Amino acid sequence: MKSSSNTTAHPLSRLISNALLTVGLLLVSSLSLAKAHPSYLNTSYCDSVVEQFVDSGMRSLGKYVNENFKPEYKGGIRNTINFLQQRSAWLKECNDYLLDTGESHIFYSEESTQGIFAAIDGLAKELQLVREGVEYPDETGANNPRPFVKSRFDTLAQLIDQHHTRMLMKKQFQ
Repeated sequence: MKSSSNTTAHPLSRLISNALLTVGLLLVSSLSLAKAHPSYLNTSYCDSVVEQFVDSGMRSLGKYVNENFKPEYKGGIRNTINFLQQRSAWLKECNDYLLDTGESHIFYSEESTQGIFAAIDGLAKELQLVREGVEYPDETGANNPRPFVKSRFDTLAQLIDQHHTRMLMKKQFQ
């Protein structure tokens, strides 16, 4: 009797093998295209980052700009710039995560999100100019950057207030 060493695979096993190979390649290619996000990112975390910035963060910024801002104190300006940059980075990280997971923007629309990011960056940039010693002469010729910084803060505060109002309305109708 002749030994039956089958050098050709059974057609069904070849089909299954090819299918598994195709699925494996698809998984690997989709994983390489997907953005990796830190494990701590989730909708709840991002909501808390926004809530903290909208509430205590803006209150703290408002107190600094309206009561404690002194152009001669470079350390306080540096700390405020760092605060703004850090919060902006956190919010942008959450915005990227929410967009990648199909949720939405961190603030209620793309337009408002981009406006808020631009306002945060604008305030940080204005403070950096003050820190670098750029002169802001007022009508008497004295250096007075306060109105410029206050204007940047007011723009941010108005955008944040619009977002906060929409958040409250959304919660009311849930």
